Amino acid sequence: EQYNTIIVKENGGHLYFVTVTPEPVGLDIEPLRLPSLSLSELNSKKAEMEEALLQTTAELKAFCKAHYRTFESGGEQLQGDIDLLKVKLNSEEMAEGAVVLLEGWIPEDQEADVKKLLDDSGVYYEIRKATKEDNAPIKLKNNAFVRMYEVLTKMYGMPDYAEFDPTPILAPFFSLFFAFCMGDAGYGLVLIVFGFILKKKLSKSLRGMMNLVITLGIFTAIFGAILGTFFGVSLFDVELPEGMKQFMIVGKIGETTYDKQMLLALIIGVIHISIAMTVKAIGETVRYGFKESLSAWGWLLLVVGFICTGGLSFFEVISKDVSTWAFIVIGGIAAIGIYLLNNIHRNVFVNIGAGVWDTYNMATGLMGDILSYIRLYALGLAGGM
Repeated sequence: EQYNTIIVKENGGHLYFVTVTPEPVGLDIEPLRLPSLSLSELNSKKAEMEEALLQTTAELKAFCKAHYRTFESGGEQLQGDIDLLKVKLNSEEMAEGAVVLLEGWIPEDQEADVKKLLDDSGVYYEIRKATKEDNAPIKLKNNAFVRMYEVLTKMYGMPDYAEFDPTPILAPFFSLFFAFCMGDAGYGLVLIVFGFILKKKLSKSLRGMMNLVITLGIFTAIFGAILGTFFGVSLFDVELPEGMKQFMIVGKIGETTYDKQMLLALIIGVIHISIAMTVKAIGETVRYGFKESLSAWGWLLLVVGFICTGGLSFFEVISKDVSTWAFIVIGGIAAIGIYLLNNIHRNVFVNIGAGVWDTYNMATGLMGDILSYIRLYALGLAGGM
């Protein structure tokens, strides 16, 4: 009542009030300091700052869009410096740490790019061809068809640097053997559909495998049709044009009890083994030289020469007299390499003994190898049934 006190707010033990008097009043109480700006002024200033913040954010985005390439190149350069530092830490230091020695491998087709990079970097370098003794990394180079079969080569083990890539030879024979063992055109169509469906669903790394499945399905469908089987149904007994049936290999050989498909498996085996012997002879020549591989060439001439001569004589392309002389000449030339020159650094009598031993192994092993191809026929028959 004395100071015309009006209570504004009461909060716990604090009491807020104002006085209305004609003259200033001196009370022993700490006065409340009011803000310098009103709430409306603060709200106005907040809106201005938010608008400025939005404008600044837009300018920053525009700057980033205009200069992100610079950021990327700077990041790559920084990463390159980090990688170089790792190389320096892991490399051999020479000349009391003043020089760092780094060794590595590059594919031949990228040699020009690497030279340009090294020239631009201003470093001293030397480049030399890899040798057989070097443990060089292997990179296979094949066309699109053969490349699908590289997974099989890698599964069995990559060739050494001095060896050839077997994938181009593996590809057609693996497809042929797979198709023969499946032995049914219907299976081939299922594999093709299966491959296309999974190709869309699997990851990119597995799509190449599906391309192999589709390819094997095509081989199976074609070869299964040649063997005359479609989901267990004999195509030869179905009403089909005679022009299609003439390509089917079904039935017995003449008046015998032997199936044509069994003979086909053995013929494939003979061709496969002949190619394998050719590869072996060429490989030994490249690796050890022609003089050190005369025995392999002798066996190749004997086996392949006798097969070709016998085939020509069987189909009456050449007369019996010509075939007899051909057998004698081929056998004589082959015998020189097999019995006399199988190792030019040894005694001739030792070579003859070694040749006789090789003859025994070749005769028994070759016959067993060729007969083992009957398994193709057996698996194909089981697949069709």
